[in-house]
Amino acid sequence: MRILTADVGGTKTRLALYEGATQAELCIVKDQRAPSAEESGLEPIVTRFLGGVAVDAAGFGVPGPVVDGLCLTTNLPWIVRLDALRTICQTPRCVLRNDAEMAALGMPVVPETSKVWLQRGRVQPDHPMTLVSIGTGYGRALLLGKTLALASEAGHASFAARHAMEIRLLEHLLGSHEQVAIEHVLSGPGLGALYDTLLAADVAQPAPATTDDLARADDRNKRIGELGLSDADPLCAATIAWFAELLGAELGNVALQSLPRGGLYLWGGVARKLRPVIEGPDLLEAFLDKDRMRAVLETIPLALIDDRDLALLGAREAALRA
Repeated sequence: MRILTADVGGTKTRLALYEGATQAELCIVKDQRAPSAEESGLEPIVTRFLGGVAVDAAGFGVPGPVVDGLCLTTNLPWIVRLDALRTICQTPRCVLRNDAEMAALGMPVVPETSKVWLQRGRVQPDHPMTLVSIGTGYGRALLLGKTLALASEAGHASFAARHAMEIRLLEHLLGSHEQVAIEHVLSGPGLGALYDTLLAADVAQPAPATTDDLARADDRNKRIGELGLSDADPLCAATIAWFAELLGAELGNVALQSLPRGGLYLWGGVARKLRPVIEGPDLLEAFLDKDRMRAVLETIPLALIDDRDLALLGAREAALRA
């Protein structure tokens, strides 16, 4: 049995080929990453990866809404067509779904050792599970049972400021966006916006070496995170601490909107890289800080999934059921 899986992101696209005599024996035999921004679309990446080899089934998670087998990706100038992928894979058993939806399908099969519990609670399997993914963008999906995943475009909902500093952040982002969405704040690019807002507010001054470092960095937002985690710069450290607080407040909103007593799970490249600050007290306190609803939120199981294969596991599960 040969199963192709793909997790498409705004920064990189990852493909993995699973092989095994039975479903229980499936394991990754080939794995490849491609820089998404340097590619013209998903089809050429898949074509190169397979090299003419047919597969039994395939699952593709893509960043954007999928309608009738077609996706115009949100943070990439791509058009992804299910019929073209079926031709390349040489099988009709192909599934094309939103990337957060596909990752949500991986939650029931991800190893328990990959779950970093931020708040323990009684997991009720017959209740919804919710996944929030933080990477180049913001994704969210709901999982009912083990097989029904419901995608959303929650990252494009409006960002709501809670206090004066967040109003400053909103005003800063309005300088480059007509409307400020949640993913403008809670994503990789959001780190840069938070940093610039704190700098303008004179919360802390960066060291001259940091200023030069960020000016030279290929990925400024990634470098802000690295410097913040290493405590090499006070402004970068303040930036990621604020990011964790904002993320906690948003996760509290999500929990109130869906009451995921099956678990609320956080995932994504940015979330995983910022694990040390996410595990700190600021995120959980912001999560619980919902006035009369605090007691309700204290019952919600909350965890970070520190496993880069989550979306591939979900794509595999979807392909097997195709």
